[in-house]
Amino acid sequence: SYVTMMTTSISNVRLHAFYSFATAFLLSVASVHGLSVPNNSHHANAKQASSRRDFLFDGSQSVVVATGLVASNILTTSPAYAEGEESAVTLPFCVIGANGKTGTKCVQECLKQSIPVRATSRSGVYNEIIPEDTNNSLLTPMVCDVTKPNTVTSVVEGSRAVIFAASSSKEGGTPSQVDNDGLVNVAKACLAAKVPHLVIVSSGAVTKPDSPVYKFLNLFGNIMAEKIKGEDTIRGLYADSADCAYTVIRPGGLTEDPPRGVEALELNQGDTKSGRISRSDVASLCVEAPLNAKYTSKTTFECYDGDTGKPLQSVGFSNILKQKTSSPEDFVTGRECRGKTWEELFSGLESDY
Repeated sequence: SYVTMMTTSISNVRLHAFYSFATAFLLSVASVHGLSVPNNSHHANAKQASSRRDFLFDGSQSVVVATGLVASNILTTSPAYAEGEESAVTLPFCVIGANGKTGTKCVQECLKQSIPVRATSRSGVYNEIIPEDTNNSLLTPMVCDVTKPNTVTSVVEGSRAVIFAASSSKEGGTPSQVDNDGLVNVAKACLAAKVPHLVIVSSGAVTKPDSPVYKFLNLFGNIMAEKIKGEDTIRGLYADSADCAYTVIRPGGLTEDPPRGVEALELNQGDTKSGRISRSDVASLCVEAPLNAKYTSKTTFECYDGDTGKPLQSVGFSNILKQKTSSPEDFVTGRECRGKTWEELFSGLESDY
């Protein structure tokens, strides 16, 4: 709108020169940030692409409006990047715990969306086989051990977003070392480097110690207690940050099923309802959250397939039997979020503050 007002104020004599300038500016910006002008045919799903990236535009728009949109979003994609600095659009995502089951899916989702990604692990080797049709130049394996802060800084610096998908293991460390202290190490490094968005894969029922899910999972090294400690510390660290955001994602029972997609998912807040969800769909949420930061900034939410949602007291048994909800009205918290697009799905979330 600002550019449009400028256009109307320019005399007819100078109007042609302005259009020439606008065209040149648009082409140069698009070239720097990997956008094609004006052809968007390489996007498999134009509707989802537009909801993921506000900076993309339709080729039918005028040069003046498109230039204004590109210029505006370059400066506002993330408050951590000022005018004259490299746009966050071209920067990589960083996946912490890339060789874990969910971390691997997160890396794959980044590659699927042609997002540069740093796949980090203690070994520095990405173990998953990369499909032949994947652009290998988008993938950078790196060493990161969350229990050793000196290995964290270099992998998060210059990242557009960091996805924390690490968890305790026999080789990697205890829940206290990884799910709590390790998460805090990553968060502090992200804040110091002004990484725009940190996404944390946590767990449903993590705030409900009396629930069967919590009691069962907590048998494994007190993991649920350590996860909520880590979550709470992060919310405190980010409370006063105007430059950096976080999103805590609490999946229900994780499956290896194929992804069902955005329309099948339900988000909730309050940690009173859960269900089952594919790791692939969790990975999509992890990648889409920073792309929809307007709605996901400083939020915590549970996620599961909408037709598996149950109260926490019964969801464990329901998941084991792979039951589905007979009716969406069986149990309603009033904070359910559904949508046909990622933007619509996220738009009903409430901030933690």
